[in-house]
Amino acid sequence: MRRIIMLMLLCICHLAYAQKDSDFLSAEKKQNEAYDIHVKSTSKDGKWLAFFKMYDDNTDTLVIVNRKKPEIQYKRLKVLDHRWSRDQLILKYKDRTEIFDYAHNKKEILPACQTFGILDKENILALHTSQQVLLYDLKGYKVIDSIGKVVKVFYIDGGLYLQAKNNKEYHLLQWNDGKAITIYRSSDQVSNILVLQNNTLLIFEKKENLIQDIVYYDVSLKKEYRFSQDQRINFNSSTSYQRSDGKIIINAEKIKDKSRMDAPEIWSTSDNNLIEKFRKSETMKYLWSPKENKAIVLGDSKLNRVVDIGNKAYFLAFSFSELQDYTLKKAPAKVYRYNVVDGSYDLIDTISSNVNYSPDGNYLIYRNGNNWKLVDVNSMKYENIEDVAFSNPYFTDKNKICFDGSGGIWEYDIADRKIRQIFNKEKGNYKILNFNYTSNFPNYPFELSFYCKVLDSFNYIFEVNNELNLTKSVFEKDGNKYHKMINSTQSKIVLQKTDNAKKAYLFTEENFNQPKQIIDVSRFYNKKVLFRSNKKDEAQSMIKVETIRYKNAEGVGLRGILYYPLYYKEGKKYPMVVHVYQIQSDKINQFPLLLENDIDTGFSIRTLIEKGYFVYMPDIVFDNKGTGISALDCVNRSIDALIGKQLIDFKKMALTGHSHGGYITNFIATRSDRFATYVSGAGNSDIIRSYYSLNEEFISPFYWQFENGQYEMKKPFVKDKNLYFINNPINYVEHVSKPVLLWTGKKDKNIEWGQVMEFFIGLKRNNKDATLLAYPDEGHIFSSKINAKDLHNRILQWFGYYLKGEQKPDWID
Repeated sequence: MRRIIMLMLLCICHLAYAQKDSDFLSAEKKQNEAYDIHVKSTSKDGKWLAFFKMYDDNTDTLVIVNRKKPEIQYKRLKVLDHRWSRDQLILKYKDRTEIFDYAHNKKEILPACQTFGILDKENILALHTSQQVLLYDLKGYKVIDSIGKVVKVFYIDGGLYLQAKNNKEYHLLQWNDGKAITIYRSSDQVSNILVLQNNTLLIFEKKENLIQDIVYYDVSLKKEYRFSQDQRINFNSSTSYQRSDGKIIINAEKIKDKSRMDAPEIWSTSDNNLIEKFRKSETMKYLWSPKENKAIVLGDSKLNRVVDIGNKAYFLAFSFSELQDYTLKKAPAKVYRYNVVDGSYDLIDTISSNVNYSPDGNYLIYRNGNNWKLVDVNSMKYENIEDVAFSNPYFTDKNKICFDGSGGIWEYDIADRKIRQIFNKEKGNYKILNFNYTSNFPNYPFELSFYCKVLDSFNYIFEVNNELNLTKSVFEKDGNKYHKMINSTQSKIVLQKTDNAKKAYLFTEENFNQPKQIIDVSRFYNKKVLFRSNKKDEAQSMIKVETIRYKNAEGVGLRGILYYPLYYKEGKKYPMVVHVYQIQSDKINQFPLLLENDIDTGFSIRTLIEKGYFVYMPDIVFDNKGTGISALDCVNRSIDALIGKQLIDFKKMALTGHSHGGYITNFIATRSDRFATYVSGAGNSDIIRSYYSLNEEFISPFYWQFENGQYEMKKPFVKDKNLYFINNPINYVEHVSKPVLLWTGKKDKNIEWGQVMEFFIGLKRNNKDATLLAYPDEGHIFSSKINAKDLHNRILQWFGYYLKGEQKPDWID
């Protein structure tokens, strides 16, 4: 009988590496040099760019680039924060603050600060040190004031407010016209303030983790209105904003009493609001009219979910639980028009998709079956708009609605109720890139989303994604003209929305053999490369990738990505690692960096190809045979498509996957003899058990994921028990014929770690060769770099032993 080991990682032990020390140090050196880039901001005029280099061991290297002359670059290390003034960049470090005049490459060093802000109107820098605020003239390079006994600073819309303590009283000061003036006094500390219309403030007073009061304060009249005079205050925290009509929305949150939290939990099958079992707080929403001394609770005990859409007279209201049965990721809801004046509710519709509302709140649009429904909230009139392969609607500033999607760009006129196609020059899926998104409604899991997407109909950019050849192009709409900004490319291009430039756009661009670079795109000049990352990565030109085409049993055309070993030689044979999930071919244009930050699931393309493996990532789609069987069909046919590749050693293949890929790996391990070994991470092994489980990640029963989610079984278990049975890995665990490495985090709330243990126990009972790595403090994806690196190295050792005949590590029995 083969010995089976379960490795419980109660601590991180020293690893006995099979590779030579020189190889290990070389790999470490490459990792230390590799970095990703994160575009952070641009100067006020958009002429300069700042981005972070994201190394494994630090993410605080800031690079500043001149967009007109990108050869002019400056680098700053250990930057904690930065902001742009009119013509300078303020940099915060642990031990100092720097004013950098990037145009003249000059700098001024100031003391370290806790926080800082820029008063745009006066061009003044405010530095909050231990207990004082220094006001620094950025033009004259001199300190113009110092304010002591400061306990808190608020930088709001280019203005400065300070809270100072004088004996037992707190003073709120405003910096205005070159001096700080006391505008408000309180015995309680001010936790936050909002600047409202007509020189008024909303002041939150807090004491011992409780909101003491919310004060609407008229600075000009020195008059205050207290929320506690209109409603009883009994909550720990709140967020607020002012509506266009001057009324104030207050979202309050109260931590549940500990006595209630410690009481026995009562669960009922009639309860469709299971999320409350996990919530540690209660929420309330108020509409406050301070000058009218009126504050009302929005909604009622049944219609307790209230959405402010900005309409002058109406809100929306619905029940989270009324139609919730946890069979869909987005539960439908009966949505009502809610009149807060008389408390009346008028049913709008039963809505099953996310809702986009117009900026004035007068219209709603949402998908309704095969069409789109437009609702006039005020008149309760409806219009059905025929769906011509639309993906997303956007309200415009001209009382129109734009649609993107595979049918091009379309425009619907609300007034004359006519729709027309305005652009469709290339085949592909159209997606608008630069629009404004706002939402006042933080939705629960499994709940409809309500938001406002607004588009400047005169000027915007959109991409055209051709999924057939995996190319993408970008256009700009300027009035009635359309300009092609980026020609059709197979590179991955991503718009960076932090740009302040008026007639240009920043993108990142990368491909499998080209590390990420920042490009500047405009209709007025040719594409300009501002920065190329990882220039020292000498292997980038040697990375070879092929797209493999095949069909599943249903005749669906699929693709796989085949990465060659980095230093392969003709005439030799190399082992292959097959990575499974679902669609993976769209990742062919991502550059495989060698970063520890990217191995949180133990898989690294770059490491494997450098160590002499083929890496294959085939597409998988599901059909009516069930998740596992259809995945097995796709994988088999994808490998069949490789026959003739003389460099691949088909006797030395491994199958690996994480999460859903872990389930697929488990299932195929019970049905296939093509692979020499399997590595499965955090995957389901008993889908019937999982079907009837509570998923704490999604805070719901998990059967929705099988009936209408990722597993695509399309029917409940009771309607076809055999379908679930034949696609269940644990039912066939005795047929596993090759060694299996299982791994999991014991704090995984998505795929509960008992699923991995169950498969391990099944393998043990049937005398199979298996090892389990169980990390006590990790979840579904590893958060600890140390543990992620440990997992990654153990998987490499496993592959090395079973695929290459390397020395057997001592942790494998």
